[in-house]
Amino acid sequence: MAELSVERQMQMFEIEMMQKIFSSMTKACLKKCIPPRYHDGDLSKGEAVCLDRCAAKFMEAYMHTTKTLGAIANPGMSPQ
Repeated sequence: MAELSVERQMQMFEIEMMQKIFSSMTKACLKKCIPPRYHDGDLSKGEAVCLDRCAAKFMEAYMHTTKTLGAIANPGMSPQ
């Protein structure tokens, strides 16, 4: 089997990281917003709003952390 190019390896790493982030966000937000026992087939308005806000906060925190770590790793680069 031929070795993967560095670019392809980075793409695969990014996909794997996004899957892990999505999984972590899903677990955290479901635990916070959805009761362990529910009987309705659909989310209530409160549950839907909670999930939306939780996901937005999770992604905001992730982006802030990524930007901060990027600035530490590359001090010469200015944050966007």
